Amino acid sequence: MDVTRRSFLKIAGSGLTAAGIGVSIGVQPVLAQPKKIRYAKEVTTICPYCGVGCGIIASVSNGKVIGTEGDPDHPINKGALCAKGSALYQIANNDKRLSKVQYRAPGADKWQEVEWDWALDNIARKIKKLRDETFTLQNDKGEIVNRTEAIAAIGGAALDNEEVYALTKMNRALGLVYVEHQARLCHSSTVAGLAGCFGRGVMTNHWIDIQHADAVLVLGSNPAENHPISFKWINEARQKRKAKLICVDPRFTRTAATADFYARLRPGTDIAFIGGMINYAIEKNRINEEYVKNYTDAAYLVNPEFKGAADLDGVFSGLNAGKYDKASWSYQMDEKGIPKMDLTLTDPMCVYQLLKKQYARYTAEKVCAITGTDPKDFEKVCDMFTATFKPELSGTILYAMGITQHTYGTENIRAFGILQLLLGNIGMAGGGINAMRGESNVQGSSDHAALFHILPGYLKYPKASQTALSIYNEQNTPKNNDPKSLNWWGNTPKYMASLIKAWWRDADLETAYSYLPKVEDAKNYSYLPIFSAMANGDIKGMCVWGMNPAVGAPSAKMVRRALAKLDWLVAVDLWETETASFWQKEAGVNPADIKTEVFLLPACSSIEKE
Repeated sequence: MDVTRRSFLKIAGSGLTAAGIGVSIGVQPVLAQPKKIRYAKEVTTICPYCGVGCGIIASVSNGKVIGTEGDPDHPINKGALCAKGSALYQIANNDKRLSKVQYRAPGADKWQEVEWDWALDNIARKIKKLRDETFTLQNDKGEIVNRTEAIAAIGGAALDNEEVYALTKMNRALGLVYVEHQARLCHSSTVAGLAGCFGRGVMTNHWIDIQHADAVLVLGSNPAENHPISFKWINEARQKRKAKLICVDPRFTRTAATADFYARLRPGTDIAFIGGMINYAIEKNRINEEYVKNYTDAAYLVNPEFKGAADLDGVFSGLNAGKYDKASWSYQMDEKGIPKMDLTLTDPMCVYQLLKKQYARYTAEKVCAITGTDPKDFEKVCDMFTATFKPELSGTILYAMGITQHTYGTENIRAFGILQLLLGNIGMAGGGINAMRGESNVQGSSDHAALFHILPGYLKYPKASQTALSIYNEQNTPKNNDPKSLNWWGNTPKYMASLIKAWWRDADLETAYSYLPKVEDAKNYSYLPIFSAMANGDIKGMCVWGMNPAVGAPSAKMVRRALAKLDWLVAVDLWETETASFWQKEAGVNPADIKTEVFLLPACSSIEKE
């Protein structure tokens, strides 16, 4: 008899049901007796809400979703679901869902229902017409750029990997350079911060790996409410390893309510708090010395001309007219081009000593004066988390928008990196720095490059001045003579060749490279500049995939007025969004004066794609 875990649980459950809600759930598979519907087909999929990625089973009959439940065989949620996931059935059966293509003619004051074929034919014609009219083969310098700056595409974080990859390929083949999505607004500082530390802007560990932690620091997130199933694994660590959950937050959240220790701080003072933890670890000699010497650059000797913020009143050497000349930001090299090292960590120009000087200013007194945290609470947090410097222990950090949404968000995350490297918590089970994504596939959308500055796999996007693939490879492939260095990006030429061959199989590499639209070296094509260009009348057409900038973007009124400058707008979503219907929502504006054509296309949710 072929018995799976799911079939066993169906038998064993005998009508028992359970849904994972917040802090009450563990990691044991849910004993669920699903609503069995005769002749229904069961299809597995992934929950479309937060980034935890819980498994869902959809019951489908005659092409219609008639029931949803947690998947007991899925390794992350094991059948449990939070309140949002439990209510997923409502997405497929909601009278507000779009079911027909809607069209708004120029100057019209209402939608009209149109056929898919008519809409797709008209959209394709408009894209081609505008592209042909605005396509730039060469820039003013005579460099081949193969682009149009009159069409923009935003969105992708609600699409799955295959869709985003196809969309990215289409956008680039069309010559689009104004390409962006949700990550620019939420976790862009994560990419910059973590990539600078570890080469990739992603969670360093897995949700399931949290169970191996001995200390869990939640700073800048609220997983109990926003990522409830992740709490299964926090609780597993607490039950099995006696791990301590530490919550630092301006608010007393549900995460704080169940934490082993909670400390309050003023909003926006995270950087001082983390800096104080770094100084505490150094001052108390709570660093994993063997790890720091062998797996970080702490022992590397820095250029003697370099001066840090501790010496220059908050800035670094090379600052001139608001910009840094980074000539002094380098290591001392030996005759083989390998960085010199001081494994005693005592040389004043080694990275560790410079770091120590940098963070010596973050005394507990100064930190608590800035953050408003009770000094005893601050010391308790530092003591509990830095205890994981011991080789047999590990600690993980969970964060989200509370850390990223600052002008210094990248610095927040780099500080996390410094702290975890000092403690030896990177590359360890139960360790890491884990960005809690708020969209179901904001990570995959970044991986597959729905952002202007990258290509799939985080390859750097080619600039107009990089007129040949050989030049691109030369400028983007780091050189490293150290035999111990992995130098992952030393494989850039291979990765780039693989990508452009996947896109243009029958062309030679240099020709295929020339097909890629190039960006101007010093121009910003990111999210906010898109709407500035639109407001100036430079962008005439835009496709929006599962995003709602008329509500979610900064300066919503400016965004809506910019949308009114478009010739046409294509919005793809489950619902009629404020972006699609901006011509109805702008107070004091007569729809007859807005000439933008709008195509509103209904999308499938993840539970319907099969």
